[in-house]
Amino acid sequence: MKYKEIWKTYNKVFDIRTFKILEYLRKSGYIKDELIPVSEGKEAIVFKSGDFAIKIYKVMNISYREQYKYLAMDPRFKDFPRTIIGIIYTWVKKEYINLNRMYKNLVPVPMPIFYKGNILVMEWIGDEKPAPTLHEMKEIRESEKLFKKILDAYKKIYNSAKLVHGDFSEYNILIYKDNPYIIDVSQAIPSTAPAAETLLERDIKNIVLIAKKLGLEIIYEVILKEIKSDSEG
Repeated sequence: MKYKEIWKTYNKVFDIRTFKILEYLRKSGYIKDELIPVSEGKEAIVFKSGDFAIKIYKVMNISYREQYKYLAMDPRFKDFPRTIIGIIYTWVKKEYINLNRMYKNLVPVPMPIFYKGNILVMEWIGDEKPAPTLHEMKEIRESEKLFKKILDAYKKIYNSAKLVHGDFSEYNILIYKDNPYIIDVSQAIPSTAPAAETLLERDIKNIVLIAKKLGLEIIYEVILKEIKSDSEG
């Protein structure tokens, strides 16, 4: 899509600052091709541009209260602006920081490239079409092997990156060439944060549900102990 088409289609959720940042990205070489919209959620729209995924958060965002809640849980972001645009910009910064921390600790996530304002640039995961989420997968080969990779990814998030994802589910795992890639990490908080234990327990409940989807029987307490014992090892 050309910028004029994007403006015509999305002017109710983007603002003029968004398009100034897009122009900056174009001049900087991050955007060389047209932007192709590939997915839209309540918080953001993801576009494909060459080898990059361009995630643009909506500035008319009904989810900013939820974002505020997670920012308030995170001791790294004590003094973030309390305006709607300030919350959204800090949320994008937080996602970039979390992605970078996970990527450096060998968690399978899209490589973070750049962020500015309400826009995050990441490595594209997929071919011409985006890799499907685990939720979208109809047939799964070697489900036990895939689950082990997913569990290993979470262990690295918790034990190496020292984070808790906070929204770990089949909707936030891409499957590409039989490998999982963890996405939507903006809500992740340090594993030492006061709210981390509650979010960890929720994540593990979702890991149990993922196992069930893959036809496996996994016990919550066993997974919790396995993740925590790795952190002590």
